Amino acid sequence: MEESQSSVAIGYLSILLGNLCLDEGVRHLVKLRLPDKKLSMLIGKVKEFVLYNQQLDRLTSQFKGAEGRETVKNFTMRLMLVVERLEKTGG
Repeated sequence: MEESQSSVAIGYLSILLGNLCLDEGVRHLVKLRLPDKKLSMLIGKVKEFVLYNQQLDRLTSQFKGAEGRETVKNFTMRLMLVVERLEKTGG
């Protein structure tokens, strides 16, 4: 249980940091502090979180009906747009 809670916390922090890194100044500061001076680790964590949420949504079916499915789809698409934008910056 603790491991999954930790994974969720890391996932949300990755999403936050990924969104903040859309700003060039923040991105530069974050890259300086990463082991390889690239965002590849962060991008990987964001992707991992997206996959985790997709699996969880399929298992729990907490979002029912067309509106629920659309909400999940939009959430996933927005997160993947962050990933795409970060990858375009050279990761």
